[in-house]
Amino acid sequence: MNLKNKKTQVWGSRISTAPNQANILFCAGRDVTALPMADEQLIEYDIWTNLAHARMLYKIKVLNQNEFHDLNNALLDLEDSRQRGEFKLDPEKEDVHINIEHYLTNVKGIQAGKKIHTARSRNDQVSTDMRLFIREQVLILIEGLIGLAHEILNAARGEKKSIMPGFTHYQPAMITTAAHWLTSWSQGTLRDIQRFFDDFDILNYSPLGSAAAFGTSWPIDREYTADLLGFNGVDENTLDCISSRGENESRIASSVSVMMNHLGTIAQDIILLASPYYDMLRVDDKFVTGSSIMPQKRNLDFAELIRSKSAQSHGILVSLLGIQKGSMSGYNRDSQQTKYLIMDLFREVNQTPLILSGIIQTMQFNRKKMKSHCSVGFIESADIADWLANKYALPFRDTYNILSGAVNLSDKKGKLDYKSLMNGIKEAGFKLEFSEKELKSYIQPSNLIRFKTHIGGPSPKSVQKMITLQSNKLKQFQTKLEKFQERISNARKTCFNREDL
Repeated sequence: MNLKNKKTQVWGSRISTAPNQANILFCAGRDVTALPMADEQLIEYDIWTNLAHARMLYKIKVLNQNEFHDLNNALLDLEDSRQRGEFKLDPEKEDVHINIEHYLTNVKGIQAGKKIHTARSRNDQVSTDMRLFIREQVLILIEGLIGLAHEILNAARGEKKSIMPGFTHYQPAMITTAAHWLTSWSQGTLRDIQRFFDDFDILNYSPLGSAAAFGTSWPIDREYTADLLGFNGVDENTLDCISSRGENESRIASSVSVMMNHLGTIAQDIILLASPYYDMLRVDDKFVTGSSIMPQKRNLDFAELIRSKSAQSHGILVSLLGIQKGSMSGYNRDSQQTKYLIMDLFREVNQTPLILSGIIQTMQFNRKKMKSHCSVGFIESADIADWLANKYALPFRDTYNILSGAVNLSDKKGKLDYKSLMNGIKEAGFKLEFSEKELKSYIQPSNLIRFKTHIGGPSPKSVQKMITLQSNKLKQFQTKLEKFQERISNARKTCFNREDL
């Protein structure tokens, strides 16, 4: 076996292909990766808010043309320096806002740098920066979820006739198909996307101009800066703009928690279906990990981490809600902690849809094994009860009791047979006539699926309808995402364009 470009870890000889590096990093997490400063992640957004604020100050004649040009060019130089990784925050200057003001006034020596704080406070600065940061992170999650849903639906298209058992309480329940299972994943993912779009619509309003919380006597144009920052408009009441810091974080953390519950369910499904004892699914070697002591292992670490990240997101949500509880209106330093929590949350979860997309794109269903499991655990019982009720116009509860008796009679055999069913019918006090051949024909797994043609059912026809509807919804979401991305990109270009002076 050629292990070139593969053995960067102690395990790997059991694995036939090189590990996916994104998955390796996802599984390693913070074990060997340092966290950045919180405000380091806000530098680009604070530069943007400074550029927008400077343009507004120039518009209302607080800055003259030369002062505006000097500040604008210095901020664009700072952005270039940031992109090269050269600008570092000085911890002695408290935060990103004072670091940038110091850069303008002391490093660049611009006297007008002393005017940049006119008509604003660090309170509305950080609120604006955080909305820009969260907005981008939400759009990243939406984009990842759209990609995930796309991969799920692609997989479902090839599995519409792939018979498999469905489960309740982890026990055999009724027969379904892999495509029906997959489209349940994508349906939940589509709800997550919608939820994030709803969050975006509430989030995308500008708090800039609120100052410390009580406005300013300067004749500012808040609508102008909101437009320059790509917001839908102005978040109106200045006190609420500042008091509500952490509210957007909590709402989005709630959506993230629901999303992670969905993705955690997908992860658990994959763990069980891919285990050797189920053997209905195989995860590609690129996404499994090994053991430092057991050479045979193919561990699904990514799935276990997704489950734990679900719990982590719940804890962050509770912390965010607790920080805001009972605070007096206005700025309170408690809200500083919401910055760290929401940044931690995004850092922990934002790769999850991408990792799962790769898993689903490359995983393989074991159709033969899935079909063989459809004869385990009397899984056809509910369908036979339905058949008898329909065929003989009997109450379902009566046929349910017939099947309960038949299963008891067949329990030692491990399989429901014609003789046990007829005895169950007799014991229940009914006289129903049908042949063994007729029963066997009906309970063929492909037949049981074919009859379930209602909306949302597992028949190939019903699943295809779901695939079509979900794909159309996905296209609508993609168009909506691109529209938001374009609007934000155009607003950013306006502020960061050196020639637009």
